[in-house]
Amino acid sequence: MPRSEYLLSEADRAVIHALQIAPRAGWNRLGTVLGARPDTLARRWARISAAGTGWCGALGLHTGEAPPCMAWIEVFCDGGRNPLRSAVLTEDPHVLSVFEVTGDRAMLLFVAFPRLSMLDEHVTTRLSRLPGVTGTRTHLVTAVHRSGSRWRLDRLDPTQTRSLIDLPGRPREPGPTAVPSLRPEDRPLVLAMAADSRLGIAELARRQGRSESATRRQLIRLESTGTLTHICRPAPLYSGWPVSVVLWADSPAADLSAAPPIVHLRETVEMMSITGPHNLAIALTLRSLDDLPGCSRTLMRRIPGLRIADSFVVLHCHKFAAQVLGPDGRRIRTVPPDIWSRPVPLPTGL
Repeated sequence: MPRSEYLLSEADRAVIHALQIAPRAGWNRLGTVLGARPDTLARRWARISAAGTGWCGALGLHTGEAPPCMAWIEVFCDGGRNPLRSAVLTEDPHVLSVFEVTGDRAMLLFVAFPRLSMLDEHVTTRLSRLPGVTGTRTHLVTAVHRSGSRWRLDRLDPTQTRSLIDLPGRPREPGPTAVPSLRPEDRPLVLAMAADSRLGIAELARRQGRSESATRRQLIRLESTGTLTHICRPAPLYSGWPVSVVLWADSPAADLSAAPPIVHLRETVEMMSITGPHNLAIALTLRSLDDLPGCSRTLMRRIPGLRIADSFVVLHCHKFAAQVLGPDGRRIRTVPPDIWSRPVPLPTGL
């Protein structure tokens, strides 16, 4: 059960929704849109962030001359839950999300690497050596139709939303157009913003040893091209959307271009084309588990021919988009998503 002292009020949710749209907007501008004093908003966000009931982070996964190698990995285990196994995966910079799920697999992971060979190395030298792991199944991501950064709390009215969308300098929404690659010199900035994407220019410049003017130009370039992705999220248990579900689904290949009817469904957090027995991975957030059948029917109605092959209810999320979460889903800290580092082999029989 959520602890009452951490419950998000309507005003709290409005701030989070505003930051989902304009994650680096100043409090003066946000105050004008939300009808609140800037200092009040700043204190409210400081309280939310300190409690871990909401956070603003960033990811910059596009690296090299090709998109990153991203994948969903099913992990099969014996002997039930293992705290050591969960801890090792949570601390791994390549493993962006770690879920304990229902079904015949124990865990579901979302991972990212610069190259396919590094993914293979990770599975061979790290994942397969974890205690209790009896097998894995990897589903490579071939297209992202909706990323988790685009999910919204929907607490603002259309006028407020439009005002925030029209703010100058707002980051570009992830889309189907080509995204420029991260440069090696961009990595320190991306890693600095992983825990707090609202850090000021002066602090970002200090952390990467560059001038403020160079850092400002760098950030504008990364945001305007969509290379840097902001992720502002509330803790699910305290946001009114406490249930997370991942679906494996099949859709006729010709119909994948019809993804928008699904991605605009409010419950859809992520939707990706994947390799393997099924060609779609769909992550949902729900108000109640009772909503799953109805949501599934809506998905199948919106894309004719869609077949839901399997579903995994998330029992516990250890990590989401590089953020380490506690038992009640509040953020504890960040594991810098240094996906460019080489996987460190684990000792056999750890």
